[in-house]
Amino acid sequence: MGYIVRMPALGPETKRGTLLEWTVLEGESVSTGEAIADVATEPDVEPEPQSDAESGSRVGVVEARAGGVLRRTYLEGGESVPPGTPIGIVAPTANTIEDLEAEAATDLEAAAERVENPWPSPAESGTGAAARTVETGTARRGEHEMPGRSVSATNAEGMRGHIEAGSFEWAFDEPELSGGTETGPTPVDVFLGGLAACLSLSTRYQATKRDASVDEIRVDVDAAPERGSVERIDATIRIDADEDDETVEHIVTLAERGCHVSQLLRDDLSLTLAWERR
Repeated sequence: MGYIVRMPALGPETKRGTLLEWTVLEGESVSTGEAIADVATEPDVEPEPQSDAESGSRVGVVEARAGGVLRRTYLEGGESVPPGTPIGIVAPTANTIEDLEAEAATDLEAAAERVENPWPSPAESGTGAAARTVETGTARRGEHEMPGRSVSATNAEGMRGHIEAGSFEWAFDEPELSGGTETGPTPVDVFLGGLAACLSLSTRYQATKRDASVDEIRVDVDAAPERGSVERIDATIRIDADEDDETVEHIVTLAERGCHVSQLLRDDLSLTLAWERR
């Protein structure tokens, strides 16, 4: 079984990724977790003038999520494409890759069309920040292939693997004491991160809906016991707000009720929620 290697998004505001170099040549074998290519990505917003070391660009490595042979490469060093664009195909030598090539060809054509007809920037269109948010969000739904609550986890060997959600991908692992290599969050960490993210977004939604003056929102989630099955979760929403305590309390209460991940826990796990000002 093979898979399409795609340009990663190394940050939430990634606009384009550049292939710096292939670290594996076409026709060579790769192992799970082995570096395939070095890439750099640029943010979707122009950074303030600063030194190269402090610039908004990020450099990363594309890893093989399963072993095989680098059967196809679609980019050469220095070429740039939007995140999620196919850059290669990895598959065992004995496997046919016609279906993967057809899928990659379709995605490459769509990526080329996006490059030729990009969304205008606020300065080009004369629109404000609100319009920019809508336009960018629409573009990224196609660009990133947002998942419709469909996620896959691949574990080729050992305790390390990769999670795929649409065109997004990230690693998971276990501590060395459990046979892992500690190169990624554990599955429980991923789950707790989803809860924290959902609570933060739900809090933001409730604050925005009420025109409340709220700046940064941070959610800290702790699970107990430290090892084994989770029996209790404590979540603290740390909120930078100018509103009075009654208003913040109301926002947090509604945020917990509206958090979809929190809803999944209510019948099976104890969740204690608190809030404090940042």
